[in-house]
Amino acid sequence: MEDLTGPRGEERTAGNGKEAWRPAASAVPLRPCRITFDGLTPSEAPRIEVRAWLDKLGALTAPMTGGHVVIESVDDNRTQLRYRVHMEFTMPAGVVIVGLDHPSNGVHEDIYVAIRNGFRAARRQLELYFRDHPVEQGIVGVSQ
Repeated sequence: MEDLTGPRGEERTAGNGKEAWRPAASAVPLRPCRITFDGLTPSEAPRIEVRAWLDKLGALTAPMTGGHVVIESVDDNRTQLRYRVHMEFTMPAGVVIVGLDHPSNGVHEDIYVAIRNGFRAARRQLELYFRDHPVEQGIVGVSQ
């Protein structure tokens, strides 16, 4: 159901007419993550979106000791700007990097789709990280 929903909590419904997802008030503390903008004016709405995705990743980002998410605009002589997101998460046993070369992390015309794609790629990278470091998360495997 992930494609029907987003972390911002818009009212979206599945084909059966039931509400698909709505965020609860988060009791999870904010993860230590710096959010920067490259080539565009900083805005609060994308920052909120990034924080929502960090919360949505839950246990995968819980042991994070630091992070940096960069939202950048790509000006490739098109009439409309395009966006891409790359990030680094500092974990106790190393750094998880979600680079621009990840196949799921492409450039997009919509800043929120670019953020979503970046965090989907991040989830895959974090799952790989926890397969190699299961003790940090406090579980033997990752299921999500």
